[in-house]
Amino acid sequence: MSFMRLGIFLCSCNNTIDIDFKNVKKGLRKDKEVEVVELHDQLCQGGLDYIIDDIRRLELDGIIIAACTEKKHIFERVIYGFGCNTFFLNVREHCGWVHGRKEATEKAKSMIKAAISYVAIESALPEPKKIAVNVGYDVLVIGDGGAIEVAKSLSNLSNVHLLTKNVQEWCDDIAIHIGEVKGISGNIGEFEVEIEKNIDVERCISCGLCVDACPKNAIRYDAAYTIGEGCDECGDCIDVCPTGAIEFHNREVIHAGQILVITKDKEWKWSTQFGIYTAADYEDALSKALELVSNSGEIEKNKYLDLDLERCASGRSELIGCEFCLPCPYDAIRREGAKMIFNEIRCQGCGLCCALCPLSVPQLQEYPNHLRYSQIENLLSADLAPKVLLFACSEHFETLNAIGRKKIRYPTLLPLFVPCIDLLSETHILSAFELGADGVILWGCKNSHLEQIESMVKFARMTLSAFDLGLDSRERVLVISDSQFDAVEKIEDFVKELSPSPIRSMEREKIDFTKPKRDVLLELIQNLHKKTKVHPTLIEENTKFPFADVAIDSKCTICNACVNLCSTNALSKEGNKINFVYGNCIACGLCERACPEEAVTLERALDFSRLVEQEGKTIVEPELIACAGCGKLFMSRSAFERISELLKEREGEGKGKGELGVEEQLELLRYCEECRASKAVEWMYRKMGVEGVS
Repeated sequence: MSFMRLGIFLCSCNNTIDIDFKNVKKGLRKDKEVEVVELHDQLCQGGLDYIIDDIRRLELDGIIIAACTEKKHIFERVIYGFGCNTFFLNVREHCGWVHGRKEATEKAKSMIKAAISYVAIESALPEPKKIAVNVGYDVLVIGDGGAIEVAKSLSNLSNVHLLTKNVQEWCDDIAIHIGEVKGISGNIGEFEVEIEKNIDVERCISCGLCVDACPKNAIRYDAAYTIGEGCDECGDCIDVCPTGAIEFHNREVIHAGQILVITKDKEWKWSTQFGIYTAADYEDALSKALELVSNSGEIEKNKYLDLDLERCASGRSELIGCEFCLPCPYDAIRREGAKMIFNEIRCQGCGLCCALCPLSVPQLQEYPNHLRYSQIENLLSADLAPKVLLFACSEHFETLNAIGRKKIRYPTLLPLFVPCIDLLSETHILSAFELGADGVILWGCKNSHLEQIESMVKFARMTLSAFDLGLDSRERVLVISDSQFDAVEKIEDFVKELSPSPIRSMEREKIDFTKPKRDVLLELIQNLHKKTKVHPTLIEENTKFPFADVAIDSKCTICNACVNLCSTNALSKEGNKINFVYGNCIACGLCERACPEEAVTLERALDFSRLVEQEGKTIVEPELIACAGCGKLFMSRSAFERISELLKEREGEGKGKGELGVEEQLELLRYCEECRASKAVEWMYRKMGVEGVS
């Protein structure tokens, strides 16, 4: 971590925050990163000049403002332009207004400590990479009602298409299509939208013959002719149309750089893609239109992930392997043959793939793992009992603000706000317990993928149970996605049932959190084993988690196919032996699919007793046969028998002049490579009638 010069600015909000700020200030002076600590009663008023003076005079690299966040815009406006990293903490609503003085003080100290580590690590990260995208100015608006008004508002800035089922008015500046979406492909800047329509408004001359011909009265006219739901596709309208404008289920493709959809359907099929905006009504659509305009033309998009696809176990040699990162909610990851293909433009940086990948192949650029672990460690340094860590989606920062403004009391949670709890994995939960937590709460948002989160939480709970760290019928990990009042009630019930963790006061073990997730997980499990002195017996057969046991039977010829395709070094070869390390296996199945002899068997099983083992084990060591010439051990008996079978299958086939027969080839097979060559030459000369050659 690079050394920084930080300034900490505390505010008592006119002495309304029940925190011992002198205690907080005293503790902060010991931190080598902290250059100055200022305490004010009204920081947003008279304290602004002190902040500016300290930034200039002390050449601060970053500042942390621990106050409320109500006046955040004032600080941002004043500090803007100094090139100083700024981090805001709400110690008023999150601490002093909802907890007792002692608890609020300890919580504030740990939050500031975590903020110091965050600013220090974040400032040392390289500048986030960007992707240049040519979005262009072609826009498709989809919807009825106010959709045409939204399309009109965009027509001065963009080339606008409108797809609707009913046209109430006409606009010459908009290309209007009457129909519905059947499919969307491509990315922002190059969407291809397949639509289905019955009437081509460009060819329609509004003669009205179709209306007169329709026996169901299904055709109506507003600003254009449309065919309604009463149509039974009898075809009478097609017969009378003089221009051929009517054709049922006619497909057409519209090209657009961006798409704005007005729909009440919250699960609209294509709504997750970057460049597609959904709005529930006209007012919402106008605000989304502003976002659309800002993304028009040439833009730069964040490159959220770094990926080392060389380590990916998705597949090799046309064999399909690991698929834990699928399906991606934004369709940024897809399989193409044996490999995973990553689409940087579609990626929205949710971090779900980072949490799911057992090998840490994808890494979030702006929020790497070691940053999160540092925050966890510093938050859990608080002298509190019970000690409960809260992982919360960033939108719940405002939720806790609202709870604090109403001064609703709740247990002293230590909050770590992340963009979305999707990016958390079981290692983050388990690291909290390793670092002294009694309980962990995950508070999701409407965008959180709770199915994957529950799976991750299940693994963490199983691990705690395996080492006797559970609470009988109760759990130490809670997942919620409720509104503020329901959440407070569930949190209170959860914390009330917590008992101190048996390992909370034990010395913290050093773990290298920059390593891939599987390595971190194994270290955490090893530490739990050391601290609890429990040898776990918990096993889950047919598990969905990325663990498996591998067995190799006597048919193995040591051809190395399984070893060569293993991406995790779970399988390795040592002489004529193949060794297996259970903890390294992620159950990708490549070894089983690659074996030409079908000698490899992979069984999905989560066995905690195997995870605490340090060493691997030999799973096959075939018998070797000796060379008939020099006596050297040179080939496994299984390979000898397999090759012999293949040679015998050729018996009776014609052979060319000078070629050895099957019996002779079988005899040669008994010799090592060095002896085999000289023996073959000797036999060939004899066949040619040359004597005395050996």
